[in-house]
Amino acid sequence: MPRKRAVPEPWASAMAAVGLTSRNELAEAAGIHATTVARLIDDPEHQTSLETLRAVADALQLDVRDVAHWSGLYLEMVEPFVPAPEAGILGREQRRLVNELIRALAATNRHSRPPLRIQTTGIMVVTDE
Repeated sequence: MPRKRAVPEPWASAMAAVGLTSRNELAEAAGIHATTVARLIDDPEHQTSLETLRAVADALQLDVRDVAHWSGLYLEMVEPFVPAPEAGILGREQRRLVNELIRALAATNRHSRPPLRIQTTGIMVVTDE
């Protein structure tokens, strides 16, 4: 009988939170091969695709940036901000203030996910275009 390898943290807690008890169950829930999941969890040097990261994040009901970070990547999601239609009636000073507010909020979010692993293997910038 094959030996069951322990799943390291934070993977184990994330899996337990959604009722998954093994790498194979996570692979099935994500719709990917079990070897891919094992590499994602155990080998941060292994290159993985954004599609794989998203599938695993969806299976774990987590943000894809967290899953990427656990696998040794810093994933910066670049998504355009579209203001509400009512923004068109703002005056010049009001727009300046809104822009300052957006910059201040963005600055507080820049490092909102503290590193769960100090050593990273790369940076991936993603645009949804």
